[in-house]
Amino acid sequence: MRRAAVVSAGAWLILLAGWPLAPSGGEETHQFDVVIAQDSYAFDPKQIAIEVGDTVRWRNEDTRRHLTASIPGSGSGDRLEILCEDLYAGKACLHTFEKPGRYPYFCFIHNRMRGEVVVLDR
Repeated sequence: MRRAAVVSAGAWLILLAGWPLAPSGGEETHQFDVVIAQDSYAFDPKQIAIEVGDTVRWRNEDTRRHLTASIPGSGSGDRLEILCEDLYAGKACLHTFEKPGRYPYFCFIHNRMRGEVVVLDR
């Protein structure tokens, strides 16, 4: 039984070794955190600048649920660029940005909570 676990772990290492960690163009991408601290009713940082292909992770450290989304009409097209419907206490939501631009967002539940992601070309 122990030998099977070792072989299985080795197989995972081989699979992971072939998994690309960067976009096909060779650029390295990053993940940035925006935190909702307990009882803060705020995003920290309020504004963040990233590059195309980077990911933002919204982390809810509050005891309340937050529903984070783009401000309607602020992006291109009819869809919301950012939509974190299930941002319950202790949960996180990730979004990778594929186009440069300014992406203002807010909490539908606590609408004074506002932030912005500025996405720059690589």
